[in-house]
Amino acid sequence: MLHIAGITIERRRLCKTIAIPALFLLGTALLVSAQDKNAQTSKLYKLQAAYHRAATVRDPVNGDSPETITGRLREVLSLFTADAVLYLTVGSPLLDSYYLGNGDPDDATTCPPPSGDSNNRGTVCTFYKYLSPAFQATNKLVALTPSYKELFHIHGNTAAVYFECHYFNVATDPATQRPFWTAVSHASFKGLARKVEGHWLFSYANGAVPPIPVP
Repeated sequence: MLHIAGITIERRRLCKTIAIPALFLLGTALLVSAQDKNAQTSKLYKLQAAYHRAATVRDPVNGDSPETITGRLREVLSLFTADAVLYLTVGSPLLDSYYLGNGDPDDATTCPPPSGDSNNRGTVCTFYKYLSPAFQATNKLVALTPSYKELFHIHGNTAAVYFECHYFNVATDPATQRPFWTAVSHASFKGLARKVEGHWLFSYANGAVPPIPVP
């Protein structure tokens, strides 16, 4: 009995010897996974921030030059995949439709003026160059988003994305010499992001009119 009991004791010790490192490795793996997810979420927040930065006027006093606007267009387009799809449902017959593919603002073949085809207005570049109020030379807009309305859910190399864009006119009020800060338009951005060569890019977006952003 003592001998058997002795064997039993040794087995218990052996189990403990194996179990403790295994639990440590499991815990380490879970920690690394959580840290990586946090890191990827942080990159998605930066992607959203880059979007709003591109959509914001650089010179609120004099307005942006054509060269500056083209640079901003390149910035926003660099945030989308080559095969990106933008689907607008904002309630405007002139805007609502699909915009398919990315595009180059200096290339009319990939960034044509908007078409009359209700199923395909052009490319993503078409929308931002010709239709988006944020990129028109006559406007001086800043794009803001409430942080509590930002949502990112990562699934491997893809992520569900949601945020809102609230545009304000910051042109100078001649009566007060201060920015107007009047609301101009509001849009929601609901779609997908995909990791391409280690970088998160928007691959699909549904632009719509958002509900009032109540916390």
